[in-house]
Amino acid sequence: MYQTSVCLNRGLVDLKINTKSLLYGTIVISMANFIVQLLGFAYRVFLSRIIGPQGMGLVQLVYPVFYILVTLTAAGIPVAVSRLISEKNAKGDIRGMRRTMAVALSLVTVISVSLTLPALLNLDLIVKFIIRDERTKEALFILFPCVIFIGLSATLKGFFHGQKNIHPPALAEITEQITRMTVAIGLILWLAPGENFALAAVLVMIGAVIGEMSGLLYLHIHYNKAKKDLKLQWPYIKFSRKLSFGTNSIKKTARAIAAIALPITATSLINSVMFTANSLLIPQRLAVSGLTREQALDLFGIFSGMVMPLFFLPFTITNALSVVIIPNLAESRALNRWQDIKSKINRAIQLTCYIAFPSAALLAALGGLIGDLLYRQPLVATLLIPLSYALPIHALQHTSSSILNGLGRQNQAAAHFIAGSFIQLICTWFLAANPAINIWGMVIGFTLSSLTVCTANLVTLLKTAKLPFRFPDWIMKPGAASLLMGFSSGTVYKMLSVNEIPALLNLIISAGTGFILFLLCLRVIKGIPARSQHLF
Repeated sequence: MYQTSVCLNRGLVDLKINTKSLLYGTIVISMANFIVQLLGFAYRVFLSRIIGPQGMGLVQLVYPVFYILVTLTAAGIPVAVSRLISEKNAKGDIRGMRRTMAVALSLVTVISVSLTLPALLNLDLIVKFIIRDERTKEALFILFPCVIFIGLSATLKGFFHGQKNIHPPALAEITEQITRMTVAIGLILWLAPGENFALAAVLVMIGAVIGEMSGLLYLHIHYNKAKKDLKLQWPYIKFSRKLSFGTNSIKKTARAIAAIALPITATSLINSVMFTANSLLIPQRLAVSGLTREQALDLFGIFSGMVMPLFFLPFTITNALSVVIIPNLAESRALNRWQDIKSKINRAIQLTCYIAFPSAALLAALGGLIGDLLYRQPLVATLLIPLSYALPIHALQHTSSSILNGLGRQNQAAAHFIAGSFIQLICTWFLAANPAINIWGMVIGFTLSSLTVCTANLVTLLKTAKLPFRFPDWIMKPGAASLLMGFSSGTVYKMLSVNEIPALLNLIISAGTGFILFLLCLRVIKGIPARSQHLF
C-alpha cells in the first residue's frame, strides 16, 4: 500500500514537471513566433509602400512553387528527428542519437539537392507554364537553392526540440527574420528598383536566402556546443568499423524516420499544393474576368500580401494553444481520462472564441483606419471588413483540427481539410472569373471552405468526445461582448476622426476603449472563468 502511494505521488510529480516544461516551451516558442510575425508584418508593410501592390503580387507569385519543394524536404523529417532524438535521449543512447542525425541530415541533403537541381534546370518551363510571368525567373533562380538551407535548419531544430532545448530554434527564427529584413530593405533602399518589379522581387529573395543562411549558421554553432556536451561527433554517413554504422543499422534508422515522416509530409504536401493552386489561379482567373494582367496582379498583391497578414495576426495565440492542446489530449487519451479530455476541449474552444470574436470585431470596426494607417490602401479595408466576419469560423477550424489530431483523428481532420480546399479551388475558378465578382470570389471561397471544415471538425469532435455543443459559453457570451466592443470602438473612432485626432492615437484609444468594455461585459454576463478554473 505504501509503495503504491509512493509510486502515485512520484507519477503526479513527474506529470507536473512535464506539464510545466511543456507550458514553458510553449510560451517561449509562442513569444518567438509573435516577434517573428510582428517583424514580418512590419516588413510586409514596408515592402507594400516601397514596391507597391504589383511588386507584392510578383513576390507572392514566387513562393507557392517554392513552398512545395520546402514541404517535401522539411515537413516530415524534422518531426521524426525530434521524436527519435527524444526517445534515444531518454534512454541515454548517444550512439543512436548520432546515427539518427547522420541519417536524417544525409536524407535531407539528398532530397533537397535532388529537388533543387531539376527545378533550376527546368526554370523556363516553371515560369512559362506554371507561374506564367517571365519576371519571376531571376527571383526563382535565387530562391530555389534556399531549399537546402531550410531542410538542414529544420532538421537541426528537430534535434533541439527532441532535447527539449527550445531556445536555439526560437532565437534562430528571430535571427533569420531580422537578417532577412535588414538585407532586403538595405538593398531596396540602395538600388531603388522603382517600377522594375522584377528587380524588387530579386532583392527580396536575396534577403530571404541570406536570412535562412544566418539562421542555419546560428543553429550550427549551437549544435556544435550540444555535440561537445553529449560527446558527439559531427554526424555523417561513413560505413566503417570505427563508427559501427552497419548497413542494417542505417536502414533500420532510415525506415524509422520514414515511418514517421511520410504521413506528415503527405498531409503537408496536399496543403501546399492547394495553396499553390489557389495562389497561381487567382491572377489568371481575375484576368479572365476582364482585368488586365497588371490590375489582376495588383488585386492579388493587396489580398494576399496586405489583407491576409492582418487577418492571420490573431492566430499567433491560437497556434500556441495548438502546441499545448495536442500533447495534453494525447496524454489524457492514453490514460483513458475522458472527463479530463472534455474539460480541456471545452476550455480550448472557449479560449479560441475569446480570442477570435473580439479580433473580428476590432477588424470590422477599425478595418478602414488600420488599412489606411499601415498600407495607405483603401481597398484593404474594403476586403478586410467583410472577411473579418469569417475569423471566428476559421479560428475554430484551426483549433478543432488540432484537437482531432490530439484525439488520434488526424485522418478525419485531413479529409475535412482536403474537402475545404477543393471548395476554395472551385470558387476561385468559377467566381473569380466572373466580372461582377472577381476578387470577391476568393473571399467567398475562403469563407465557405472555413465553414465546411469547421462544421465537419466540430461534428466529429463532439461525437468522439461525447461532448454537447455549449452555445452560451462558446458563442453567445464572447459574441455579445464582441458586438459591444465593435460598436464602441467604431463610435469612438468616428468621434475622434471628427476632431482630427492623429490616426495612430485614434486607433489606440478606439481599440483600448472597446477592449475594456469587452472585458467588463464578459464580467457582467459571467463569461470570464473563475480564478480556480484553469485551461489545463
